[in-house]
Amino acid sequence: MRPLLLALACLLLVPAAAQAKVAVGISENSPAMFDSPPFQQLGAKHVRVVTPYDVMNKANYVQASLTHYLNSAHAAGIQPLVTFEHSAGNATICNKRRNFRRAVCRMPTPRQYRSALRRFFKAFPWVRTIAPWNEVNHFTQPTARNPRAAARLTNIAAQVCKRCTIVAIDVLDQADDPAARRPRYDETAAYIRAYRRALKVPRKVCGIHNYSDVNRFRDTGTRALIRALGCRQIWLTETGGLFKFGSFWTKRTRKGCRTASACQLKATKYMFTLARRNKKVKRLYVYSYFGRVTPRFDAGLVDSVTGKPRRAFAEVKKRI
Repeated sequence: MRPLLLALACLLLVPAAAQAKVAVGISENSPAMFDSPPFQQLGAKHVRVVTPYDVMNKANYVQASLTHYLNSAHAAGIQPLVTFEHSAGNATICNKRRNFRRAVCRMPTPRQYRSALRRFFKAFPWVRTIAPWNEVNHFTQPTARNPRAAARLTNIAAQVCKRCTIVAIDVLDQADDPAARRPRYDETAAYIRAYRRALKVPRKVCGIHNYSDVNRFRDTGTRALIRALGCRQIWLTETGGLFKFGSFWTKRTRKGCRTASACQLKATKYMFTLARRNKKVKRLYVYSYFGRVTPRFDAGLVDSVTGKPRRAFAEVKKRI
């Protein structure tokens, strides 16, 4: 009887063991992460950094920070995913239509973008994984108003770095009505269709930022975007459990967790559950490493003031 029970137990374990593992990385822009003891204990092999597309055009603090970041990753044998976005400057002004023509809010011309990327790869020839534009459908990005022009930037990036792994499109799971109990994603799907028509790059890898699903404990937006994108692989290029985001944690959204730390941990656990539900999801980047950096948004795994890991850190460490 005992051998039979053991055999049955082994059979029950097979589906879990057969599940493909999802590679886990950390998305964080501060190079101080590499000197942080908790990060060094993680053993992460993937990191993600977001930077202005024209970061190498002018020597300044942003350029110095990125150089420090990428050199630190290279020295540690960690593969960086470099994600480009709007020109260097204060992009918070880009949430107002009257500022759309300001330099930081404008879409680069193809010539400007190509030149900027050539400078970047001349400085970092060993970088081989890039996303041509961050959250292309977010209203603060110039790409949100012109999906065809956004796709042309991706075509240019593929021409400039023929050996790169290109995240063909990097989108936010933006619902038509984020507060709806059963949200629809028709506007984002329409954006993706327009983008795809202008895209000449194979859709081997596409990126999704799915905070809305992860922190509402659903998978509606992730599934809808995966269908619309039609890519071979999906990377959750920016995701994570929220510690603080305005007044997000309400009685409706808490669902059993009483503190910010407990809610972040619960959402982080669900993030991994959601990732494993779809076979196309091959990689995810947890955003961010440092918390308490900005007053409104905080999804950090480590408190930047005390240097101590939060409860969600242990969950990420276990998955890596």
